[in-house]
Amino acid sequence: MKKLQVIFSDESWAQVESIYNKASEDFDSGSISYSDVINEIVLTSNVDIKTLQSKHIDVRRSLRSFASQENINLDDLIRTLTDLKGKPTKKRSRETAEVKHE
Repeated sequence: MKKLQVIFSDESWAQVESIYNKASEDFDSGSISYSDVINEIVLTSNVDIKTLQSKHIDVRRSLRSFASQENINLDDLIRTLTDLKGKPTKKRSRETAEVKHE
């Protein structure tokens, strides 16, 4: 068994709570914990790796990677930037931005 602290988005936590409440309702033959629910979600999930990666792309890191290459293929760079432009990016919180500037 492994313990790990995880931060859930509000939407994810609402889903966990909903499943927990449904599973616990009128279940008198045992007990179900939040860990049980989360383990079941993980074990039965089918994650699209490309979608997961696209949600967490760091544009600056991608550009640095391209800039460090000796032979830069401009067509590939333009295609990659176009793909990145169309992907939703993570928004930094105001607190994170303020901490970095101090």
